[in-house]
Amino acid sequence: MVFDLTTVIILMLIGAVATIWWKSKEAQERALLAARAYCKSMGLQLLDECVIQSNWEISRAEDGRRCFIRRYQFEFTSTGHERYFGEVIMKGQRLQNVHVEPHRVSQ
Repeated sequence: MVFDLTTVIILMLIGAVATIWWKSKEAQERALLAARAYCKSMGLQLLDECVIQSNWEISRAEDGRRCFIRRYQFEFTSTGHERYFGEVIMKGQRLQNVHVEPHRVSQ
């Protein structure tokens, strides 16, 4: 079987898109685990058991390679009545930081 240059380029693009999608799903799973762990450690309840990717950008890792910085939002509650937002920042496949909005502390 002989492939022309167009076919090879298309196959490479499909492979690149599939790899980016796969790595994105892995990062999302890790962000969900980080959000769960953070909420548990702070006595908060993670709502909806999900994180939603809000944006991403390309940056450089510590070793100089390019990587994606992905931001995921999640909702949590501290009292059971109000919803608050939090954010998980992933740099590549590593957890960078978890932020939460100011919220009421349950008694």
